Amino acid sequence: MESPLLTAEDVAQQLRIKKYTVYELIKRGELPSSRVGKQVRVSQEDIDRYLRAGKTGPFQDGNFSRNRRGEIREGEGGVPWGALQSGQETFRVRQEPPEAPIILSGQDLCLDLLVNRLSMLGLGPVLRSYTGCYNSLIALYNGTVTMAASHLWDGETETYNYPFIPHLLPGLPAGVFRMVGRKQGFYVKKGNPLKIRDWEDLARPEITMINRERGCGTRILLDQKLRRLGIRAEKIQGYSRESTSHMACASTVARGGADLGCGCERGAENIAGADFIPLQSEWYDLVFRLQDRDSPAVKALMTYLSGNEFRQDLALMGGYDLSQTGNYVEF
Repeated sequence: MESPLLTAEDVAQQLRIKKYTVYELIKRGELPSSRVGKQVRVSQEDIDRYLRAGKTGPFQDGNFSRNRRGEIREGEGGVPWGALQSGQETFRVRQEPPEAPIILSGQDLCLDLLVNRLSMLGLGPVLRSYTGCYNSLIALYNGTVTMAASHLWDGETETYNYPFIPHLLPGLPAGVFRMVGRKQGFYVKKGNPLKIRDWEDLARPEITMINRERGCGTRILLDQKLRRLGIRAEKIQGYSRESTSHMACASTVARGGADLGCGCERGAENIAGADFIPLQSEWYDLVFRLQDRDSPAVKALMTYLSGNEFRQDLALMGGYDLSQTGNYVEF
């Protein structure tokens, strides 16, 4: 029997948390979700798994069996390693070294497709890092993540990502898959009462903003635009205030905490009190070290990213430019 799909509101009621918190859990990759059109759905099975993962105590439920020598062995349900006591007897569970996790760094929801693919193939623990693009590429250089997503705009060449690869990964051969195109722009209050239209509006003294954190692609885009226009950052009200996600940034604007924020179009999708003003098209790419190309995880994702199935899954999510999806270059 398939696990029922629940809305974000259903999940919030079941977990007794705010609906906004549900979206944050999904954004951080702690609670898996699916897209049905433009709506988010969560399975009851994933909710139960999330609750089990958060339990405290020395042991989790699991299945055990004895072999012919009377040893306790791990069953299908999974058992934490360590001692298991039964009455006056103490049994030692078989210990094995943990698998090295596969870590994908990036914030867009399209990365959930990659996480789900790797999880389905059972290639090992799959984790998400929500670090900004600049620092994600440095983490890739340092070998602390497996793949890094990037949407870094270079103001000199007016291109995305490619100019940064040789500089942030010096001497390290890399492969780059183009995943999706997105829209970057402003989050403004519903109805745009201040008639905000373009980057030049940041110079208006009456406007306050909520910024993104240093190192993320949106912040790097903004800072280069300000430099081109000769707008001094310290003159902008709210420039020093930082938000660590697109959704949180849009929410701040919707609540009246700022007149505008910067981010991608998807960040405002489920925020009732905010509108989005598109200002620039961008490309969102996935970068990996060529030395890892033959690893099972990277090989699996290369096959998926270059095939029609990935494009079909993205089309179901909606809202992306797929005209360059699957393009691949090496540096």
